[in-house]
Amino acid sequence: MKKCVKLLEIAVHQNKANSKNLAYLTDRIAVFENKPQLYGTQFDWDVSGELSPNTFDDLKKVNQRRKSIGLNSIEEKTKIIRKQAKNNKQSPPKDFEKRKQEIEEWKKTVGWTK
Repeated sequence: MKKCVKLLEIAVHQNKANSKNLAYLTDRIAVFENKPQLYGTQFDWDVSGELSPNTFDDLKKVNQRRKSIGLNSIEEKTKIIRKQAKNNKQSPPKDFEKRKQEIEEWKKTVGWTK
């Protein structure tokens, strides 16, 4: 993914790729590395049992970045994601802490974190 993001950055600057794809990949890498997202594209279940965006840097800046590449606000996206989950009868993990631990272990196992 890290190699691809560099290639995708070049392609976006050359108008050969969609900047939305770059935003999603950039955020995916940030989430895997336990860093804040720039665009708020990655969601997961929160402790309250709601789908919410993973950590991002600053709401105003995130919404500005999203708007600049043609994405709706993070608030609008959150409503859409939650509605889709409800319509698809998706539910939060039964044991939030256990799932969180499993994700962190996976990140370590595959080399995203130490």
